[in-house]
Amino acid sequence: MNLMRTFLAILALAAAGWAQNVVRWSATTGQVSLTSSGTAATVQQPPTGAAQEIIEQIVVYCSVGCTATQYSGGTAATATAGTVVPLLPVQANFPIPLNFYTASNTGTGTQQGGITNIPAGATVVLCLARTCGNGGDVALPATSGAQYTLVIGSLTGTVNITFYGRQIQ
Repeated sequence: MNLMRTFLAILALAAAGWAQNVVRWSATTGQVSLTSSGTAATVQQPPTGAAQEIIEQIVVYCSVGCTATQYSGGTAATATAGTVVPLLPVQANFPIPLNFYTASNTGTGTQQGGITNIPAGATVVLCLARTCGNGGDVALPATSGAQYTLVIGSLTGTVNITFYGRQIQ
């Protein structure tokens, strides 16, 4: 009987050691004022130290009617660097090896789905993961430069783009 308890205890510890650590994060452009121009925001894997990323949602606000288009696999973005912030229960200074670009200069990749029309003054949640009801997850593989971009068409007004996701370490 003691041998069986010991075996089960070792098995439980081994399983816990193989468990993956999941870290939630967000990245936002903040309020961006535009005059007859568009903008883009990109989450992108770094050159080294990448981890698998699941993009759960992109929350988009437009003060005037706007269009939002999603792309993946474009040319690597290099400007303007933003910040990826860990979400609770992780400590605020926990490092997230993922790059975020506001006013992104990424090259056009492959369009993902259609163009989303967002009414004036509306906030729209684009669900990209099982956790919010999508049939599958939009995942960035742990590959240098893998990316996902949201592009807002030309307008005069204010926009805010916020990505929410989780990292599997």
